[in-house]
Amino acid sequence: MSTLTTQDAFALRIEPTGGFRLLPWGVDMRPQDALDADQVRSVDLTTQLIMWTDELAVPLGRPSNGPAHQLLQTYQATPAPVCGAAVFTGTTRGGTLLGLTEEQALVLLGRYMDRHRSVPGQRR
Repeated sequence: MSTLTTQDAFALRIEPTGGFRLLPWGVDMRPQDALDADQVRSVDLTTQLIMWTDELAVPLGRPSNGPAHQLLQTYQATPAPVCGAAVFTGTTRGGTLLGLTEEQALVLLGRYMDRHRSVPGQRR
């Protein structure tokens, strides 16, 4: 098993439009940087996964983020609405916020794609 380095650490950013990006995550990165926000709110999803949102998204009139909300539903039965962009990272260790491992990023992307995959209907 390899050790996680900053070269293979990521954050997953999901936009309200459904677009997403894997961001490189270094030891100096902060959720504020990834969200372009001054104040952020964290939502612990597992002991290894955190979702971050802009604390001021609602007062600033940011649009609802249905795709991030749907992904959040795979971790929580009744999640709060998500507005603006959302960023998913790993957890903290020794005061440092970790990025996602490759495996965590792939799991999140798989869950994201499964929630948005268009399943063809039965042919008539």
